[in-house]
Parts: sequence; C-alpha cells; structure tokens
Amino acid sequence: MRILISLVVAFIVAMFSLTMTGVLAAEEDPVDTPIETPEEPIEAPEESDGENPEFEDGDTGIIDGCEGEIYSTHEAAAAAAAAKGTEFHEHQKEDGTIYYMLNE
Repeated sequence: MRILISLVVAFIVAMFSLTMTGVLAAEEDPVDTPIETPEEPIEAPEESDGENPEFEDGDTGIIDGCEGEIYSTHEAAAAAAAAKGTEFHEHQKEDGTIYYMLNE
C-alpha cells in the first residue's frame, strides 16, 4: 500500500512539475525577427555643379567650391564656431539664400 501511495504522490508531483514548466514556457517573450531594411542608397537632389541645395544646420557640404559644416543662421554658425574654437564665413546663393560655413 505504501508503494501505491508513493507512486500516486510521485505521479502528482511529476504532473504538477510538467504543468508549471509549460506555463513558464508560454509566458516567455517570443523572439522578434529582425526587419530587413532595403540597401538602396538614398540620393539627395543635387545641382549641376555637385552642390546640395538643401542643408540642415551642422551638415557637411560644398558651397561655391568650399567644403565644411553649413549653418542657415548667423546665430547657429556663431555658436558652433565658438564651441569649436574657429570662425565662420558666409556664402550667398543666386536665389538670395545665405549660408554660413565654419572655417577649417
């Protein structure tokens, strides 16, 4: 009789253990599959002389054959020049737009 009771208790413990293992496995986060990004290069619109007509502050670009960091406002260029310990100069495009570049 003791053997029978021991077997029943062992069976109950085994079933409880298997049930808990299944619950724990179901609670785990699923593995996220990586999303593949296209490897096509993004091309910026350029003018015929190789200059990019649209810049954001701090972008490196070429204006009138001069390459460097470009800023759209005098204040932004002054702050960047002060932070880097250099000076800046301005370029005026034919359409009247003024860009400021840090001196190298």
